[in-house]
Amino acid sequence: MTSTGGKASEAVARAIGALVEGVTFYDLAHIAVAEMRVKVAFEELGRRKKAQLAKLEAVTARTAKDAAVVPGIYPMDVVSKVECYVCGYAAETKAMPNQCPNCGAARYAFEKEITLAKAWQIAADTGRKSAALFRDAAAHADAR
Repeated sequence: MTSTGGKASEAVARAIGALVEGVTFYDLAHIAVAEMRVKVAFEELGRRKKAQLAKLEAVTARTAKDAAVVPGIYPMDVVSKVECYVCGYAAETKAMPNQCPNCGAARYAFEKEITLAKAWQIAADTGRKSAALFRDAAAHADAR
């Protein structure tokens, strides 16, 4: 799987991209959500994605920065931006303020209400899509 050309390389890049996207999604989701149980779930899922990424990087001799192909399987739009529910001020999740600069509302005015059931649904849906990408990568690696 250390090939750098052809379909095998593209499949590996997509697999790495899926993990990078997953790590990014779960990191942002952990910041953006309000409910502690959901925060913990997203944090744990993020840890698992980071471990998977480290394993794939070790076997392929490629790194996350090689993942030019991000498949778009995670609902990044749900967690990439936050909005103050008091005044509508929008900010990037990574730069979520402790207090709204527009109306003065506390940080929790920016937090998203994602239920634990919805968190697990996202994990299941993206897990199925990731598995398909990994099967494709494995098939191309075997074909070499």
